[in-house]
Amino acid sequence: MEVSDLRTFMAVMETGSISHAAKALHRVPSGVTARIMLMEEELGIQLFLREKKRLLPTARGQTLYTYARRITALMDEAELCVRGMEPGGRLRIGALESAAAARLPEVLARLHAEYPGIELELVIGTSSSLYGDILENRLDAVFVVDAPTDERLERMEAFTERLVLIATREHPPIHTPGDIGRKAVLAFQGGCAYRNRLVNWFRAYGWEPQHIVELASYHAIVGGVIAGMGVGVVPASVLELCRTNGMLSVHALEHPLCNAVTELVWRKGMASANVAAICRCLTSCEKKTSAIPAG
Repeated sequence: MEVSDLRTFMAVMETGSISHAAKALHRVPSGVTARIMLMEEELGIQLFLREKKRLLPTARGQTLYTYARRITALMDEAELCVRGMEPGGRLRIGALESAAAARLPEVLARLHAEYPGIELELVIGTSSSLYGDILENRLDAVFVVDAPTDERLERMEAFTERLVLIATREHPPIHTPGDIGRKAVLAFQGGCAYRNRLVNWFRAYGWEPQHIVELASYHAIVGGVIAGMGVGVVPASVLELCRTNGMLSVHALEHPLCNAVTELVWRKGMASANVAAICRCLTSCEKKTSAIPAG
């Protein structure tokens, strides 16, 4: 069994079908099928259960996938070392939706311009899901907020977000949870660091949110607030991207919980040339921003 076989197997596992895996690998489906069948023959086990057009991984297939991820990651790292740690090849980055929309375009544009050999993959998730992805080696580095202290990880500060509450245009000023009353709070699903911070803001005043409405995007949160569904919590940088036409009121909260530091996090000992490259781009963009005169 070769590393190329493992990569083919991983593609089938991750896409869920032969045809999708073949498209991702730029191969014909029959070639992918032949590779999988040969692996099963060599190992003497069944890797997938075949139900019509669906492929369901067996327990042994799941175990092999865990090891395949580790093996291919080590091979990629070894290749980079042999090549003199030159940036290039696949770089799997995870980020919060807010960071991807408002903070990362300039950083990733610089990365593409300075290191054209890097093939970037961007995954959007919550801080909780991305933290799990980095520990399981599904991603090379992630932009997260409030990642737990973990000796398995290395990190650098990327940028600071200021959280604000948004409400309907005529809503009175909001200074404490008492000013919200029994209105619903619009936020992301559980695992969102910003949602957790808002809940802790309530608790700092001895309150609990009466009702949290989970929405899938910041555009949905903004739209829901405009429609009168309740109040929402968003990073100020994202709100600057939304066209609200004066239909919202924005309430800055004077509390330490409302300033959130986003960090770039990666596994200790896995700082590849690609991770080092995005760290340099972050630093360069930060210096450029700080050099712009105020006003």
